[in-house]
Amino acid sequence: MKTVFFTLLFVFSLYSNVIGSTPPFEFGRASQEEMDVEYFRNKYPDEPAVIIGDIADCKFNFNNESRRFQFVFERHMRLMILREEGLSYGDFSIPFYESESGKENIRRFRAYVHNLDGDRVRTTRIRPREGFENDLGNNWKELVFAFPNVRVGSIIEVRYELNSDFLFNMRSWRFQHQIPILHSEYNVNMPSFFNYLARFKGFFDLDVNEQRSSLQTFRYERQVSIGYGSQTGTGGQTYNISAYSTHFKWIARKLDGMKREPYTDNINNYLGTMFFELISEEFPDQPPVHYTTSWEYAANYILNHKDFGEYLQNAAAVTRALALENDNNDKRKKVEWALKTIHEKIRWNRNASFLAGNTPDRVLADGSGNSAEINLLLVSLLRSLGLEAYPVAASTVRNGALFSDAPTLSQWNYVIAQVRLPGEEPLLLDATTVFPYAGYLPQRIINGRGRVFDRQVNEWVNLENNISYNLHKAYEMELDSNGNLNGTLVYTWKDFGAYSILQEMSTADNDHLLDEFTNETGARINDIIVEPAIADNDTLMVTLTANFRIPAYAQVLGDEIIMPGLLFETRRDNPFTLEERLYPVVFPYNATYSYSFFLKLPENASIDYLPRQKTARWGRFSHQFNFLEEEGGISITGVIENLTRTVNANQYRNFRNYMNRLAENNSDHIIISLQ
Repeated sequence: MKTVFFTLLFVFSLYSNVIGSTPPFEFGRASQEEMDVEYFRNKYPDEPAVIIGDIADCKFNFNNESRRFQFVFERHMRLMILREEGLSYGDFSIPFYESESGKENIRRFRAYVHNLDGDRVRTTRIRPREGFENDLGNNWKELVFAFPNVRVGSIIEVRYELNSDFLFNMRSWRFQHQIPILHSEYNVNMPSFFNYLARFKGFFDLDVNEQRSSLQTFRYERQVSIGYGSQTGTGGQTYNISAYSTHFKWIARKLDGMKREPYTDNINNYLGTMFFELISEEFPDQPPVHYTTSWEYAANYILNHKDFGEYLQNAAAVTRALALENDNNDKRKKVEWALKTIHEKIRWNRNASFLAGNTPDRVLADGSGNSAEINLLLVSLLRSLGLEAYPVAASTVRNGALFSDAPTLSQWNYVIAQVRLPGEEPLLLDATTVFPYAGYLPQRIINGRGRVFDRQVNEWVNLENNISYNLHKAYEMELDSNGNLNGTLVYTWKDFGAYSILQEMSTADNDHLLDEFTNETGARINDIIVEPAIADNDTLMVTLTANFRIPAYAQVLGDEIIMPGLLFETRRDNPFTLEERLYPVVFPYNATYSYSFFLKLPENASIDYLPRQKTARWGRFSHQFNFLEEEGGISITGVIENLTRTVNANQYRNFRNYMNRLAENNSDHIIISLQ
């Protein structure tokens, strides 16, 4: 299946395909015929719900109260619940932006739940006061509703208007969802004052893709200033000004839902979407204002922003005093000290943010901050120690992949630090984690590339450099004639594996580190010891040892004992069941898993069948399993290597064949005879 891209820039160059469209429903009314759930259940036998229509209009007005231009976004949506699994679609949220300089306003909210009761349609109205606000971080919030009386067969309708002075937040539009949609439509009326980059990405062509131009008149305040996250005061004369506006209509019809398959980073990265980024504004008789015309303009804007560049400058006074507490001259030790100091003094409040919300003094006094506040302070402290350090903007996995390589300010929602030591590769740092360690990032931020924003350095940074997860498992066990296993295990995590496991550890109880083992085998565990360590070559390492007993693990059939060939490291199933896949397979990290077993047999036992060596390779994926009869027992070793994170969709079939081979090579058994 092809991926369709097209870009609209400044003039919004589009081919014209003029097709009229009629919305597929009348809002606020549902007839008995429209409530025919069996029709949709038959049409979509495996779907929990279906979106009948989702339609939005976005236009630009001049707000006489705020004396600013604003966009007005109107949306109305109807969906039907088809099965019990779809009841969660009765929860609905409207995201909105709020900063010190104002907030987006949700107006004219109306929502209904229609249910068929006999031969009558009964309607429940939901009012705005029934919603509650939830903080999403990065200056974003949402108004959340849990609609009442939602059941299988319900039709849910929502309509609202959102008014925003924050033109950088012009709403992108998602045509596709994880459930089918019959009609998705976005209409945009764009005045020529504003230049946006608009980019469509999806696995389908739009059914309607048209544009036309007309002359509009705006009441216009000459001293308008519009920015990312903040606005300045206005004044002066107002004018009536005429300008051409371009009207765009985009429609997609009868789209299947796109399901999240195993090993997907963020399904929203692949749903058909039209994305917008404010590039610049150009008003008559005024010089243009640039935001993302180039990366240099983007950097200039963010470094002058009070919640990024100014925050970093103001942090210097605080961190210079902190730096006096350091007594290390070694530069690597300075990095470790700075990371530990910021981590211990400021607790992460779970808010992933690209911008600070408080002053550096306030953050230190509170002992709590968002990701930008914490890691910008870390950059400042590293600089106060005489080190070369920079802030790096990033987008978390949950926030989604960057839509393109084009300059952007709106897609970032996180900040980390980079430090450059002479003769070494740059180190990435994040002081928000449970156990911060120089050179490693938490899983939530391993998401493609970030961007250094600095006056001298403005460049991409690979966030996926140091993500080798190494785990070795060693088992020494004794099997008795009843199929019981008693033994000792030693797990050793190294590199990113050790860093990741340290984030899961607590001082109270680390039994959960063996949950997978105990759930798989029913093992009884005791004497768990966990030892974090730094190896001599600066390799991060965590070792776990424990004793265990597994009652009746092996199958005893008369005078034979039968066990899986790879014991409890057996991988029986291939999780990749689809014949084709539209989007890539994305693993959380590169991985090397190895294990070794020594199984001591009962004195009256002999080996009837032991598998031969199993091996296979495809690209950067490989595995090998060895089985050896030794005096008094059996030795088994295995290695599985996944040395790349991503398998592209065009490689999926070959990759799936390899994974089938892996499952086949896990399917053999060991047979032991009892004398």
